[in-house]
Amino acid sequence: MHNRASTKVHRELLLALESARTRLAVAMAAETKSTPLDRRQYYLDTADRTRRFMKKLRKANADKATEPQDLIRALETLKQLPIHDKAQRLCQVLRDVVTELE
Repeated sequence: MHNRASTKVHRELLLALESARTRLAVAMAAETKSTPLDRRQYYLDTADRTRRFMKKLRKANADKATEPQDLIRALETLKQLPIHDKAQRLCQVLRDVVTELE
C-alpha cells in the first residue's frame, strides 16, 4: 500500500476505534442498572484492551503496524456499526477487531 494511503487508513482506524470505544462507554452507562456485574467487567476489560491496542497502534509506524488489508477490513467493520448499539454488540465487535489486528 502506498505510504500516504497507509497513513490515512491507520489514522482513520484509530479514529474509528476511539469512536467505538466511546460508544461502548455510553452504552455501558445507559445499561448499568440492567447489566450483571460479570458482564460489566467484561465490557470494562474490552474497553481497556481496546485502549491499550490503540496506544500500541499509535506508536507503530503506519506501514509496519499490520497488513494493510487487515487494517482496511477492520476499518470497514467499525464503520458498519450503528451509531447507537447495545454494549454487548459493541463489545463483541471491538474484541473481534482487536484480536484480528494484534
